[in-house]
Amino acid sequence: MPAARIHFHPATWLLALAFALLAGCASLPDDLQQTPSQGYANPEQTLLGALIAETAPEDKSLSGVQLLADPGEAFRARFAIAGFAEKTLDMQYYLWKGDLAGQLLMWRALEAADRGVQVRFLIDDIFHYGRDEAYALLDTHPNFQVRVFNPMANRGLARNLNFLVNKRQLNHRMHNKIFKADNAIAVLGGRNIGNDYFGVDTKANFFDLDVLTVGQGARQAGAAFDEYWNSKYAVPISVLHDKKYTAEDLENGRIKLRESLRHLDALPYALEMEADESVEKLKKWRDGLIWTEAHVVVDPLERFEGQGESAVIEYAQTWVEEIDTEFLAESAYLIPSQQGIENIREMTERGVRVRLLTNSLMSNNHLTAHSGYLKYRKKLLKAGAELHELRADAALREHFKANKENSEVPAGIHTKSFVIDGQQALIGSFNFDPRSRDLNSEIGLVISNREFAQQVVKEMNRDFHPENSYRLFLNERGKLRWELTNPDGTVTTYKRDPGASIWKRMGARILSWLPIEQEL
Repeated sequence: MPAARIHFHPATWLLALAFALLAGCASLPDDLQQTPSQGYANPEQTLLGALIAETAPEDKSLSGVQLLADPGEAFRARFAIAGFAEKTLDMQYYLWKGDLAGQLLMWRALEAADRGVQVRFLIDDIFHYGRDEAYALLDTHPNFQVRVFNPMANRGLARNLNFLVNKRQLNHRMHNKIFKADNAIAVLGGRNIGNDYFGVDTKANFFDLDVLTVGQGARQAGAAFDEYWNSKYAVPISVLHDKKYTAEDLENGRIKLRESLRHLDALPYALEMEADESVEKLKKWRDGLIWTEAHVVVDPLERFEGQGESAVIEYAQTWVEEIDTEFLAESAYLIPSQQGIENIREMTERGVRVRLLTNSLMSNNHLTAHSGYLKYRKKLLKAGAELHELRADAALREHFKANKENSEVPAGIHTKSFVIDGQQALIGSFNFDPRSRDLNSEIGLVISNREFAQQVVKEMNRDFHPENSYRLFLNERGKLRWELTNPDGTVTTYKRDPGASIWKRMGARILSWLPIEQEL
């Protein structure tokens, strides 16, 4: 006997669609229950602030800075900062994963809340489907506040439809990244929170750059955090997820986070678990600080209303005509604007060396981003830029513990930094792509110091080395080629994206035909 089939009258489908659309059009309540708050106003009265003040210069307009290039140092800096926080701990991120790295840092933050630190956690909503319960549970702690930036009103199955119906507003995302304690010390840069940003992922790992800053840099980072935290777009998680939790629920959540401590052997670096163990390490960081002029560039909140220009673009544009010798940049995603191409052409025509590094097809974690980039490779080369792509099998992968167990784990870059004339560096969250230029909010720290800039140049030169990247060029017939200089001095030339299958190349090419560039 054939299986029975259920038939729906067309009117039923129309009714269901109508309900779905109504759900998609849901909006947030008028009262978002936001209570304004600020970072700690007297950082010098905290242990961190006092320790830094011992060696700080008298000039309060200066910032102390230290480059965090090594993934282990970047993780340990955040872990130690949270451990030393006495008054406030502020964390603002685009992406915070629930893996080992994410759990360890969240456990550390909850531990800070337990000892009386006021913790503020601001997370963008786009990649956090299904995390409301975990965040709402943390928010029940009297010292732990969670806000979700520019959230979808629908939190369930209609979430994606909500995005489509309200795309003009919801397509603007908060890409800022700040980890800050007591307004005394902050980390800014390109890293999100997750295993792959700290060298412990078993499938892929990223190279990235952060900067640790104290003094004026930390205070400006604090002001930037406060501006976003107190904006109408930072919605308390309790408004989005109103389920009530008990102290027992929170304790069970704390136990789950504490379970991450059982897996510390997965980290390729040791963590100082007690504050006393970290003091000497912190003093070394302090003594290694470079004190210099530095300032935060951060996008205005008007970006979320389709207004306001990119703060990084405005900053860079003021320097284009002043660059004398070299513009050196790394960007995970590279999709230049026409103005960007013209800026490169103008610089190279007057003798400025322009060197760019981005991901290759095999090292890029977003095929769509690569599909936007591939259309500009020839234009960049014709404009005079030296263009390099990271090798997925870069020798730098030896940094990562996962590669010691599996040599096939690919590498990628997530860096968003540039250096001007070897004198001035920007470390931040800004990619050279339409999304960073026009849609996302971004933040960065500009450091005007040759010593620091040369540290960044050293890291980048390592990435540009043939053992880590391909050099792209146009042959005598104008065809795109990839060049690899081997250790023995011989040169290997590729006619197509090295290591990529025909299917992957076709996929990227087909995506490049779609009208999606402004979304990338």
